[in-house]
Amino acid sequence: MTVGELLETGREHLAVELVAGEPGLDKRITHQRIQKPGLAMAGYTGFIHPGRVQVFGRSEITCLEATDAAERRAILEPIFNHDITCVAVTKGLEPPQQLVELCEERAVPLFISPMLSSTFIDRLNHFLDDFFAPRVTVHAVMVDVLGVGMLIRGDSGIGKSEAALELIMRGHRLVSDDIVEIQCRQAEVLVGRGPELVRSHMEVRGLGIINIAHLFGVGATRHRKRLEMVVELHKGGLRSDCDRLGLDQEHTEILDVQIPIVRIPVVPGRSVANLVEVAARSQLLRLKGLHPAAELERRLQEAMANPEFVAGRFELDEGDLE
Repeated sequence: MTVGELLETGREHLAVELVAGEPGLDKRITHQRIQKPGLAMAGYTGFIHPGRVQVFGRSEITCLEATDAAERRAILEPIFNHDITCVAVTKGLEPPQQLVELCEERAVPLFISPMLSSTFIDRLNHFLDDFFAPRVTVHAVMVDVLGVGMLIRGDSGIGKSEAALELIMRGHRLVSDDIVEIQCRQAEVLVGRGPELVRSHMEVRGLGIINIAHLFGVGATRHRKRLEMVVELHKGGLRSDCDRLGLDQEHTEILDVQIPIVRIPVVPGRSVANLVEVAARSQLLRLKGLHPAAELERRLQEAMANPEFVAGRFELDEGDLE
């Protein structure tokens, strides 16, 4: 991202105003973390990273104001010798004249924000995290079912959108239809969202394009959701690789992150929406430590270890028969 792109796209979110160094707007920001140059101002510039935004808050500005003009220049020049990308001054503070002069001389964009340093840094980190996050676009439908972000994928025409529409009619929420952009945040968290241009819209074969927010209210949609499960639809009966018992939960890899996956065969008379909702409920139980298949296996193992069970001498009373 260039500094100019940051100022253009983040002007409203970060409330920034350019005051110097306009010729350097094509400088590139190459890291999503900002840097506070307090240590560098004390004379140790070994950890200055040129690709980061340098943030001057009250402590840095107060430190500079406590010195005379010549000393300020002597403090700032070693920092600018590292070809820094840009400088942000927070809390609406007036930047010292020597800082403005160096930014103009070295073509380093200098901008001011009225926000507190903590607020500005938090927003800027979030903004840059979103920009630098690894991402992939997939052909699928994403829905929020009982708080579980579910990606429904499968061949074109298999019924992904119809299943999502039935889930929405039951009170669940649409994230995106047909195109889902998935980002990896914080190295292991996947977040899915749809293109802003087609947000809230869905294509249903036979009906055409419908607007979910208009039909069911804005509460039936959401802009983004953490991806926690993949549902893969396929035509025909159970495949050979389909786990009928569910003892070992399968996973698929998206952006190097392992995500649970269930494979559902689509056959006439089967409600895919029902199965997707049950898959979400089952995932919630797993997260609470409840695993029906594993519990049943444990009970069977205990029963088979009983000599009377093995010998076939288990007796049933009338209550068992009822």
